[in-house]
Amino acid sequence: MKNPPWEFIKNGSVTSPQGFLASGLHVGIKRSKKKYDASLIFSKVPCVAAATFTTNRVKAWPLLYSMKVVDHDQHHAILASSGNANCVNGKEGKQAVISAVEELACHLGIATNQVLIAQTGLIGVPFPITRYKRGIPKLIRRLHENGGRAAAKGILTTDLAVKEEAIALRIGGERVCVGAIAKGAGMVHPNMATMLCFITTDVTISKPLLKRALRHAVDDTFNKMAIDNDQSTNDCVFVLANGQANAPAIHKIDKDYRLFRDVLEEICKRMAYKMVHDGEGVTHVCTLKVTGAKNPTEAEKVARQIANSMLFKTMLAGADPNWGRIVAAIGASGVSFDLKQTQISCDGVNIVNHGRVRALNLPKARKVLQRKSYEMHINIGKGRGKTEFVTSDLTTKYVTINSCYS
Repeated sequence: MKNPPWEFIKNGSVTSPQGFLASGLHVGIKRSKKKYDASLIFSKVPCVAAATFTTNRVKAWPLLYSMKVVDHDQHHAILASSGNANCVNGKEGKQAVISAVEELACHLGIATNQVLIAQTGLIGVPFPITRYKRGIPKLIRRLHENGGRAAAKGILTTDLAVKEEAIALRIGGERVCVGAIAKGAGMVHPNMATMLCFITTDVTISKPLLKRALRHAVDDTFNKMAIDNDQSTNDCVFVLANGQANAPAIHKIDKDYRLFRDVLEEICKRMAYKMVHDGEGVTHVCTLKVTGAKNPTEAEKVARQIANSMLFKTMLAGADPNWGRIVAAIGASGVSFDLKQTQISCDGVNIVNHGRVRALNLPKARKVLQRKSYEMHINIGKGRGKTEFVTSDLTTKYVTINSCYS
């Protein structure tokens, strides 16, 4: 296979692109002083911005604020925190967002509408704005070109691992970068999940094309993953482009735009994969590759139905090649399929061939399902439509974590 025209940057993060600084620390939202709970990403020069938000009708105050200001021409910063969702907690929560943004803007000497804000954590409790505001000057003082990891730590909730990445590519012969940090863990479901993802780039690109590229990337990555069937109130993806690389500007849909779009999708894909791997109680990650549908839309319906089936997820938890659960989920999707042509395999081990179980292969399949991650190929025998979807198992540990979350 031909190598892609980009490369991953070792220890890359949101500060890998030129002109970006970041920081993270503990300000007192979380009880443990060892756990960071605040983050800041700042560009030395104005950026164009784009964003996607949860489709949940209940939205947290920071999302409602960011949804209003994201369409402004210029942005400078992303202010974030973890440990408190600042959602469904009355007008005080709304005022907390305004107060925090004003505090940051005042110290940085920028307009309030140049700040995007995101928060994550427990829903329905008062937001500790006094402690948060006290920490903002400290966040600013700690801004550093190596501060990406600290910022990545500041947005974690039940995550076990920091999630960051950066990719370098060339546009017009000049090196440019795209960097990202993210958090996930629980309430991860398509159409934005309980996740935050902040992306930076030093590419020069128009705002309409940045929005178009982000929507494409999100639809093919974050909207095609599932840990559970719940949708958060705080999910968002922000991208800032500051144009600090000495590369030609992207103002039309051409090869440079498509290359940038593909890299944006790749970094979102990496973040999505890391989120599912680090999901609450997750022990197995399965990449579903559904083919043979009449069109991509029907392929996605099948993949979504399988990925979110509780019986399928518990099947993964027990490493049990119970193919009947897969076929039942395909049938429940409402998509037309040909059982006599259906094929199911795990990492090359054929379980079902033309609608009939390969019983002798079941022990081999069981060994595959015991791995941490694997691919499951499902052909439903109706056409050329295909898609890819990342899902995980459902374990007793997930139940334990969420039975006493508050």
